[in-house]
Amino acid sequence: MKRTISGFCKVILSSIIFLMAVLTCFNTQEFTSNAANNIVIVIDPGHGGTGDRNLGAQYNGFSEKELTLQVANAMKAELEKYEGVTVYLTRTTDVYMSLDDRAAFAQSVGANFVYSIHFNASSEHEFYGSEIWTSAFGSYYQKGYDFGQIESTELGALGLYQKGVKTRLGSSGKDYYGIIRSCVARSIPCVIIEHAYIDHGYDVPLLRSADFINKLAVADATSVAKYYNLKSSTNDFAGFKYSKVAKPSRAVPDDTTDPEVCDIKILGTDKASGNVLVEMTVKDSQSPIIYFAYSYDGGKTYSYLQMWDRTKATQSFNVKVPAGYSNPVIKCKCYNSYEKFKESQELTVTF
Repeated sequence: MKRTISGFCKVILSSIIFLMAVLTCFNTQEFTSNAANNIVIVIDPGHGGTGDRNLGAQYNGFSEKELTLQVANAMKAELEKYEGVTVYLTRTTDVYMSLDDRAAFAQSVGANFVYSIHFNASSEHEFYGSEIWTSAFGSYYQKGYDFGQIESTELGALGLYQKGVKTRLGSSGKDYYGIIRSCVARSIPCVIIEHAYIDHGYDVPLLRSADFINKLAVADATSVAKYYNLKSSTNDFAGFKYSKVAKPSRAVPDDTTDPEVCDIKILGTDKASGNVLVEMTVKDSQSPIIYFAYSYDGGKTYSYLQMWDRTKATQSFNVKVPAGYSNPVIKCKCYNSYEKFKESQELTVTF
């Protein structure tokens, strides 16, 4: 009797073990399938640290390290409304983290993409707008550029001038920016989103307008959702299509040269108003011209940078000469998207 019960138990036990093995195999396969369909996004709030360490840009009452964390938190909340996406932040408080530690964290959670959140400033406080930086290499360039085009459109819709999607190489021939370089070393695509300049009169009013920081975060999250064709209860980007750039066979370098052409002509003058109508022709074979400025004192002082119509090589505009200023000397300059500039010749005007 004992043998019979023991044999029966062995049969039952064997059946249970077999069934558990089958269920385990099934569950593992289903988990793997879900994991394969799940997108893991890491948002990196740039800078962070106490004292004077790694604060980022500090102008007009804005602190870059604080702005980046605000945008990152709001971007995470917005992105988590979509299906099939898991979102992490590299930091959730005001702490210092090295760029390599940020990339290592992204690797530890299986990140599909890293988005590094930043704000901008320039030494002369003359630039404004948004720009996106990506790796210069292979599929990392391809993925970063594709996303960057979507992001640029979303930020442009908020009224921010767009400087484009760009690369930058260091002296070693690798990506210049550490977060991009560290992510690429771990096989993770990464872009830096420079949302706006906190030191320029064009961007600051936008940053101070109601709910604009949250609007930036929504633009970022929407760009990710469009790039990955995600959907939520209110947005469905499953059918969203965008123009994809080809994967480059070699590094895509930054433009380190000045524009080739910046010529001006005087088309007319109006002594009563002090206006001088100027025609300007520009050319840069490597990157688009995005700004121009003019001077009536031979280049001693220049106007604010103006927006250049990138669809045209030649444009005309008025230079306003102050009353009583005799024999003004008109001079202009143009800037490409890498902030390299070329000055025009000087033309003296006689009213």
